[in-house]
Amino acid sequence: MKIIGALLLVCACTLLGIGQARSLYFRRSCLAGMLDTLRFIDAELKNGAVPIPEIFAELRLLPDTALQGFFENLNAKMEGFGEESLAEIWSGCVINDRSVSLSQRQRQELCRVGAYLGRYTETEQSEAIAACAEHLEAELKRTSERAREGAKLFTGLGLTFGLMLAAVLI
Repeated sequence: MKIIGALLLVCACTLLGIGQARSLYFRRSCLAGMLDTLRFIDAELKNGAVPIPEIFAELRLLPDTALQGFFENLNAKMEGFGEESLAEIWSGCVINDRSVSLSQRQRQELCRVGAYLGRYTETEQSEAIAACAEHLEAELKRTSERAREGAKLFTGLGLTFGLMLAAVLI
């Protein structure tokens, strides 16, 4: 009976470690999704000359991603467009949406893009998006590396902690 309890304890601790590792990969996924979103917005601005509210509506229709909740929230806030500026709506969603796992630095970088959306020429908006994407790509590389290292670390720590607890209990 003790052995079964010890095995369950080891498994539970290992699963906790794996859960922590998954949260690192989720952040990477959110950051990659934001980069794709910026590229989509940029392409729509350059090629189609589509108004920003329509671009945001199109984002909601994209295949299911880690950012689906963010897109829904953004479109819901767009109903107040006019009472709030586009920059306020974008920044509010980027900062306040906790379903998206981004660091404060990444959120601030995305907020800078919002100041350009709908205010300046397509070229200036595109340049702001490109600058933001460049910063976020560097962040994505760092986040990917942290996720890879962290996955091994958290999984190993969970397993080790579980084994130590099991050894104490037996």
